[in-house]
Parts: sequence; structure tokens; C-alpha cells
Amino acid sequence: MEKRILLWMVAILTLCSCSTSDNIYDPISLSKVSHSDCGNHIRTRGEYAPKLKLTYNKDSKTITGEYINYTLNCDYTNAGINIDHDVDGALVLNPWNDGEGKANCICHINIYFTIHNATMPRYHLILNRQKVIIHEGDGSIREEIWTDYDGVISFSTQNTITINL
Repeated sequence: MEKRILLWMVAILTLCSCSTSDNIYDPISLSKVSHSDCGNHIRTRGEYAPKLKLTYNKDSKTITGEYINYTLNCDYTNAGINIDHDVDGALVLNPWNDGEGKANCICHINIYFTIHNATMPRYHLILNRQKVIIHEGDGSIREEIWTDYDGVISFSTQNTITINL
């Protein structure tokens, strides 16, 4: 009798722990983050338009990415990209770089990365989200959020997506 009660308790706990929520997803992770050398030491942004290229591999459930022509100051010492989910489930990619920004020139580099556990057929993607504090002429202060890209991507019809930024 005690074994039956124990089995029922295990079954009830198992059923209660399951969820049918659409917000459940495998945790994503990032690896193989690297970057190219500084190209095109110039004084202005020039004609080097940034792009984000993402290639989905269904078998390994990975997305390989390349942030092409990421613009930064020439005095950088390192650069990369971070990944996170925000509270709404969006996939957030934020590039970063180390440096003081004191050089009088601009570099364009490519940042390479691999996203693991890409199990969903489509993602709400946000690239380079920044909070900006704006001081108005009348003395008021407001906060805005700027992004380079905020939209939905789907690998259902193609395995490579290129986003012009």
C-alpha cells in the first residue's frame, strides 16, 4: 500500500512539474567568439555598412554568426558579443569592446560566434540594445532604448539570413 501511495505521489509531482507554456526553451549558450584584426583605419565611418549574417545548422542545433563591419575606435584591445534572453523571450545580441576610445580613427572588424541550443524555428532578435539618457534643452531628462535591429527571424525557408544594419 505504501508503495502505491509513493508511486501516486511521484506521478502527481511529475504531472505538476510539466508545463505547456510557449515560453519554455532550452537555455542558449555562446562559444567560439573571436574577431578579425582592425581593418581600414579611417577617420569616418565611410562606406563599410555593417551586416549580421546568421547560418542555422539543423543537425547540430547551432547558429553560426558573423557581425560584419562592426565599427569601433582604433584603440580597442578586445571585442566580442554577449547573448541573453530578455523578459519577453527575445534573443539579445550585444557587441562589446574594451578600449578607452581616445584614438582619432575608426576600425571595422568582424565578430564571429556560435549560438548553441537553437531549438526554435524563429526568434525575436534584438541586436545592440542600448539605453540612452537624453538631456533636453528645457532641463528635462528622458531615457530611450536604441537598437541596431529589432525584429523576427525565421530559418524555416532558408538556413542563412543576412540583415543589413
